[in-house]
Amino acid sequence: MLPRRRVLIAGQGEWLEAMARTFLEDGAIIALMGIAQADLERVLDALGGEQSDRFGQVVGEGCFETLVARLGRLDVLVCMPPQAVAGQSLEACLVAQVAGPGALLKAACARMLRHGGRLLAVAPPLSSPLLSQEPHGTAMAQAALGELIQRLASRAPDKVRANLLCPEGSRPDAVAECARFLAGGAGRALNGQVLHLSD
Repeated sequence: MLPRRRVLIAGQGEWLEAMARTFLEDGAIIALMGIAQADLERVLDALGGEQSDRFGQVVGEGCFETLVARLGRLDVLVCMPPQAVAGQSLEACLVAQVAGPGALLKAACARMLRHGGRLLAVAPPLSSPLLSQEPHGTAMAQAALGELIQRLASRAPDKVRANLLCPEGSRPDAVAECARFLAGGAGRALNGQVLHLSD
């Protein structure tokens, strides 16, 4: 019997829930990293409450280490940066969508160098009504995440596979299905790729 995959999913709202459901259906043990306590609790409640195979914590100092310790091993990281919010400056947008997720992806890659694993980033969609206020921020975030993924993919290509999903109008459940594909055996041949998804 194959060991259950240990998956850490960072995100919020319906995206976090859809990704969690997909990996739970696959038999994985999942740890959720949420941005807000109320949102994280809502997602866990929708999944049937915190159990031994599903648990979470709000982003904060030591959050990554705590969740990985509870998982016991990290096989897959799915990182979904937040969308831009109304009135957000370009600098704040890039911090939220690139700097924070970048640190998480690098930390996860370091953990996977011994036993291997999959890094999946989901870029904020370009087709957001908020982009009229800052039209270049999300495009810059996608480009920066793409460069980071390619660097991580080259660190240990025989151990770690890293890819970026860029959804353009895709539903959260469709993106989650693509993430499951990339995290599984069928995604072994893809590394350092920027994949654009559309419904």
